Amino acid sequence: MRSIAVDYSTRELVEHEAAEPAIASPVDVLFAMREAGVCGTDRELAACRIGAPPQGSSHLILGHEALGQVIEVGEAVQTLSPGDWVVPAIRRSCRPPCASCARGRRDLCLSGSFLERGIFRLHGYLTELAVDDAGDLVRVPESLVSYAVLLEPLSVVEKAVAVGLAAHAGEPKRALVLGAGPVGLLAALVLQARGLEVSVASLEPATHPRAALIRDAGIQYGGTEPRDIVIEATGSAEAAIAGFRSLTPLGVYVILGAPNAHGDIPFEQLIVNNQHLVGSLNASPDAFQAGVEDLGRFDHRVLDRMIERLTWSEYRRAICGPPPDRPKVVLVRE
Repeated sequence: MRSIAVDYSTRELVEHEAAEPAIASPVDVLFAMREAGVCGTDRELAACRIGAPPQGSSHLILGHEALGQVIEVGEAVQTLSPGDWVVPAIRRSCRPPCASCARGRRDLCLSGSFLERGIFRLHGYLTELAVDDAGDLVRVPESLVSYAVLLEPLSVVEKAVAVGLAAHAGEPKRALVLGAGPVGLLAALVLQARGLEVSVASLEPATHPRAALIRDAGIQYGGTEPRDIVIEATGSAEAAIAGFRSLTPLGVYVILGAPNAHGDIPFEQLIVNNQHLVGSLNASPDAFQAGVEDLGRFDHRVLDRMIERLTWSEYRRAICGPPPDRPKVVLVRE
């Protein structure tokens, strides 16, 4: 079975022949992979800067943003049927489960011993077939299949926005998103759907196709004036530190992608202005469900323009090539 993997022994991105999976428990679901999104995490994995293969293996099959179609279900599965479209959650609980994992919040794992498919010690979904526990799969209506590959990154955004709004002690009305990549654009769309006035700040010039896409979505491009909610989605430490300047009193700043930073953190400003600094990672089951609802509510013309689809044979270009004008690259199984 064809798959795309990182070989950690040779530090190369390779095509790998994997064994076909099969249902092994009553709650298992076998599904065929159709699409896999590519993001900065995949590029870091391909460069062997992050991640780890499963125990006893030298390679890791990539792919953590996935869309598949159910082929077969175990005898105890009642929530899914053959033909259903599904998006998998990627994180798996630590064992034995910590208090968070035991209550179904793997995104809040306390031990740090979780596993993540396609990232950390579990093979991912850039392969022809996969098997998961039915509880790890989110059913997607057929009407949303064209955009469902966005659900995994969208779920991360849904959690971040929910946390940011809950932490604000007032009535937030204006939001700023730093970064015009897929996570940044999805964050802007979610904030807009929650009724906030949203702007996006990024390095792309105003004439760039991403800037035009943001404006066409009814979102301001450019400007970093103070906002009630600020979400960092740049992956840049420098941008993250600069973002503090755009926070109003009572403001909430959610960091999603910045690495460790060295610079001045305005702790006195945070204290005096009752501001919050929040880190957010992965996503809860509620965030996935909110993502399904928002995919149905967003302007589908904007979602169409977000995605550039390539065939699996173009995986090197997708993972190792320069970022395209469109925010999200998706590999489609041939």
